[in-house]
Amino acid sequence: MRTARRAGRDAAWLTSLLLLAAGVVQGAGPASGNEVRGLLETMVRAVHSLDYDGTFVYLHGDQLESMRVVHTVGAEGEREQLISLNGAAREVVRDEASITCIAPDAREISIADRSARGGFRAVFSIDVDRLGSLYDFHLLGQSRVAGRGARVVAIIPRDAYRYGYRLFIDDEHALPLKTDMLDAEGGVVSQIMFTTLHVDPEVKLATAGGLEGLEDFAWRLRKPKVRLEDSEELNWNFNILPPGFEVNSTSRRRAAGGEGEMDHFVLSDGLATVSVYVEKGPGGEGLRGPSAMGAVNAYGSEVAGYEVTVVGQVPPKTVRAVADALSYAKGGVR
Repeated sequence: MRTARRAGRDAAWLTSLLLLAAGVVQGAGPASGNEVRGLLETMVRAVHSLDYDGTFVYLHGDQLESMRVVHTVGAEGEREQLISLNGAAREVVRDEASITCIAPDAREISIADRSARGGFRAVFSIDVDRLGSLYDFHLLGQSRVAGRGARVVAIIPRDAYRYGYRLFIDDEHALPLKTDMLDAEGGVVSQIMFTTLHVDPEVKLATAGGLEGLEDFAWRLRKPKVRLEDSEELNWNFNILPPGFEVNSTSRRRAAGGEGEMDHFVLSDGLATVSVYVEKGPGGEGLRGPSAMGAVNAYGSEVAGYEVTVVGQVPPKTVRAVADALSYAKGGVR
C-alpha cells in the first residue's frame, strides 16, 4: 500500500513538472483514460495514413539535426522520405519492403530489407493496448507548436526501466508536432519538433525519379536477415526480463566481416524497444560494460564465448538487465 501511495505521489509530481516544462497555456480539465487512449490511437493512424511534408529538428545528446520528412500513402502502401538539411548530405527512403540510404557526398547507396520499427519513430506506432499496466496517461492541456494548436499528452512510466514521453498532438490532423523523451526527473533525453508542416493528399516525394541517374554510385545490398522459426535451434534463453518486455522477433544474418552468423533479438514493451545482438567472436574484442550516445544506451558482455551487445533508447539499467537475463542453453528456446 505504501509503495502504491508513493508511486501515486511520484506520478502527480512528475505530471506537474511536465505541465510547467511544456509551456501549457490552457488547462485541460478532466480527461478520462479512454479519451487519452483514443487520442493516441488517432495519432498513430494519422502518422501512417496521411500525406504530409514538413521540416523538423531532432535533438539527441549534444547533436541537433534538421530534417525534412515527406510521407505518402498510395496503392503500393506507405512511402517515407527523410532528407538531412544540415551536416553531410544524406537521404533515407522507406517503403513497405525496403530501406534505401543515399549518401551523395560519399557517392554510396545502401539497400536493406525494412526492419522492425524503432528509433525516434517508435512512439508514433505505439501499441496502446499493451501499455496500460506499464505507463500512466495524462492530458496536460493546450499549447502551440509551429503556429498550430496542440493537445499535450504525458506518457509516464510506472518504473525506472523505461523513459517517459510528452507529446504535442496537432488539433487539426492529430499528427505529433513535438515529441519529448524524458528521464525519471523530467529531463529531456531527446526531442523532435516540427517547424513547418503541410498536410495535403497532393503531397509528392521530393525526388519522384527514384534512383535514376545514380547508377555510378557504389551500391551496397545488405544481406537480408533470415527469420528463425520457433522450431529452429536458438540456443539462448531470456530468464528474468524487465517487467513488460517480451521477445517480438528473432532473426539471423551474416556477421560483420562475412565470417560467422549473428542472431538478432528484438524486445519491446509496446513502446520501448531493445535490440540484442549475439555473435561468436574472439574474447575481449566486443563492447564491455555500459556505453551511451545521446538517447541510446548500450551494454556489452560475453556469454559462453559469444559477444553480446544490447542497444536501445531506454535507461542504462534496462540494457544491463536484458544483458544479464540472456543465458546460453544448447537447443534451448527463448
